[in-house]
Amino acid sequence: MTTWCPRCDAVREAAATCPTCGTPLADVTHGRPRPAVAAPPPPEPLAPPPPGPSRLRAALAVAVIVLAGLAFLAGRLGGRDGPAAASGAPSTVTSATAPPGTDQGRRVLGWTARKGGATVTATAVERLADEGESRLTVRVDGLARGQEVLALAGLTLRDTGGGLFASPGEDQVGGNLGVPVTPARGGGYEVELGPTPALDALREIELTDLVIGKTSGANVTLATSGPWPSGAKRRTVDPGPKGTVQVTARTGPPIRLEFDVTAAFVGGGRADAVIAVKPITPDQALDNPLPVTAQLRAGDRVLCARTKLVGGAQPPPALVVGCPTEPVDQLTVALGAGSSTIPMPVTLRPSG
Repeated sequence: MTTWCPRCDAVREAAATCPTCGTPLADVTHGRPRPAVAAPPPPEPLAPPPPGPSRLRAALAVAVIVLAGLAFLAGRLGGRDGPAAASGAPSTVTSATAPPGTDQGRRVLGWTARKGGATVTATAVERLADEGESRLTVRVDGLARGQEVLALAGLTLRDTGGGLFASPGEDQVGGNLGVPVTPARGGGYEVELGPTPALDALREIELTDLVIGKTSGANVTLATSGPWPSGAKRRTVDPGPKGTVQVTARTGPPIRLEFDVTAAFVGGGRADAVIAVKPITPDQALDNPLPVTAQLRAGDRVLCARTKLVGGAQPPPALVVGCPTEPVDQLTVALGAGSSTIPMPVTLRPSG
C-alpha cells in the first residue's frame, strides 16, 4: 500500500504515521476514488462533401446565365427593361407587317363632278397592306344602261403642294390608253395607285375621259314571240343560221373575231344569251387584253350589257349576258370588240 505524508508532501512506505514527522499518512490507493470525468465523445465523422455538379448540369447553369444576360441586353437595346415589361407598363409594339412611318387606314372623299349626263364620284382612298401603296374607289353614274367603265384616261392625282400624289400606270385597253379599273364589291370601280404619301396629302383628282366597252353594230336578232314560261321554267330560243357574226377590233393591227350566239333562254321574267368568242384565225395571238362587249336590247332600249377582257393564254371565252325583262316579241344581241371613250374633263376636289 502506498501512503502519502501531507506535511512532508512525500510518498512513504505503508505505515500509520510518517517516520519523519509522525503525521498520520493518507492512503492513496484505497481511499474514496475521485469521480471519473467522462471523456468527451469522439468527434462524429464529417459528412462527405456533396458531389460536384456534373458537366451537363454545369453546362445548363452556364446556358441559363448566358440566356439571362442576352434577355437583359435585348430588353435594354429594345428600349424597355424586364421589370417594366413584367409590371404591365404600357409599351410600343411595332408590327412586322407595317413599317414605321406608313399610315394605315381609309380616307372617305365624296368628291363629285358632273359632265353632260354622267357623274363621277371619288368615294374613298385607302392604304393597302404594308407596301405604302393605295387604292382609289370611284363611282360613275348616268351612263347608258349596261355600259361598263374599263379604264380612266388622263387620271392625275395631285397633293397639297401641287405635285403628283400618285402615278398609276396606263395601259392600252381596247385601243385606248388609260388606267385600268376593276369592279368593286360594293359597286363602283377600284384603281390601283401604287406607292403614295400619307392619305391626307391628296388634294384633287383630274380626269379627261372614261374608257368603256364598244359595240360595233354587229347584231344578232332573237325571235322571242310566244308565251314566256313563269316561275323557274325557261324556254329555249334558237338564234338560227344568223347567230354567228364577225367583228373587227382596231387596236393597232386589225383583229377579226367571231361571235357565236350559241343559246338563248326566256322565261321567269328574264332573258339570257350565251356567246362564244374566238379568233377567225385559230393561231391568231391576242397579246394585249381585248375587251369584248355584248348588249341585250329591246328595240332601242338597252336592257343590260356585259364586257369581258380576252387575250393572252386564255382559251376562247363564253360571254353570258342576261337580266330581268318583261316579255317582248324580239330581242337584239349587239356585239363589239375594243373600246370607245366618253369625254369627261373634270377635276374632283373637296367642296367649299
